[in-house]
Amino acid sequence: MIDEADFAELKSTLLTRVTVGVGSQVLIFGSGATIMVQCHFCCESAGREQWGHGEKIHTSALFFDFFNHRIEDALLECGEILVLRFEGGRFLKIVPERNGLESYVVTTRFGICPVVVA
Repeated sequence: MIDEADFAELKSTLLTRVTVGVGSQVLIFGSGATIMVQCHFCCESAGREQWGHGEKIHTSALFFDFFNHRIEDALLECGEILVLRFEGGRFLKIVPERNGLESYVVTTRFGICPVVVA
């Protein structure tokens, strides 16, 4: 389960890289934290939403607008949707799939937190 220590590790850090592979995309942050995405995600900027999926390689370009921008807040909506609020009014929402499989995994120096929703 993602807890306050994990959220603190994400706050005030920058998204520095994205690793794209078959079946997932991994967001890498300046703090050393990572988020492996294997589900739907929504990028919001200037009132515009764009949807992608961690298993679809071509949607990795949606993360480019977030590079080198600081996360101002990190939280869970509805207990499962990870919301990262970046400076400049940008939002990244990672929406798990209800299939009983691992949708995303948050890794910080405090541990590994897989998110599975059945």
